[in-house]
Amino acid sequence: MNDIKDIFAKNLSKLRQASGMTQLELGERLNYSDKTVSKWERGESIPDAGMLKQIADEFGVSVDYLLEAEHDHTQSFAAEPSEEEEALYKKHQTIRHIVQAGVWLLSFLIIVLCWVVTRNFYWLILIWTLPVSFLLSIIFTSLWSRHKGRDNYIFISLFILSILLAIYLSTLKANLWMLFLIMIPVEVLMYFCFKLYFDKRKKN
Repeated sequence: MNDIKDIFAKNLSKLRQASGMTQLELGERLNYSDKTVSKWERGESIPDAGMLKQIADEFGVSVDYLLEAEHDHTQSFAAEPSEEEEALYKKHQTIRHIVQAGVWLLSFLIIVLCWVVTRNFYWLILIWTLPVSFLLSIIFTSLWSRHKGRDNYIFISLFILSILLAIYLSTLKANLWMLFLIMIPVEVLMYFCFKLYFDKRKKN
C-alpha cells in the first residue's frame, strides 16, 4: 500500500507541476484544501476511488496512469482545460454577463420611467441594484466558478456591504453610519465558516 501511495504521490506532483498549478489551485478545483493535496503528494494518504477518478479527469489521464510507476508516454494529460470545457466555461460567462447586464438595464429603465412620470430622479434604485447584482454573482459562482471558495467569500462580503450601503443611503437623515460596524463580526464569522469548510477536507 505504501508503494501505491508513493507512486501516486510522484505522479500527482508531476502532473500538477506540469499543469502550472499550485497545490492550493488544485485543491480549489477538487474542493479540497491545499493541505490535503500536500498529504497526497507526500505519500501520507491516497484519495478514494471516486476522487482518483476526478483527479484523473482533471488532468486528462486514466486512473491506471495515476497508479502506475512506469508510463509508455503515449498518454498525454491536459495542462489546460479541454476545448469542450473552455467552450462551456465561455458559455457560462456569457450567460452571466447577459443576466448581469439585464439587471442593470432594467434598473436604468425603471429610473427613466419614474423620471418621465414623476420628474424625479430615483438614483437609489441604482444603489439597491448593487446587492441584487452581487447576489447573482454568488449564485453563478456557486454553479460555475473554478474557484468557488475564494470567489464566494469575496462576493458574499460585497453583497452584505452593498446592503448596508443601500440602507445607509436610503436613511441619510438618520445617520446610521454605525451600521458598517456590523461588517467586523460578519467578516470574522465568515472567515471561520470558510476555514471550517476547507478544514473538513483535510480529514480526507
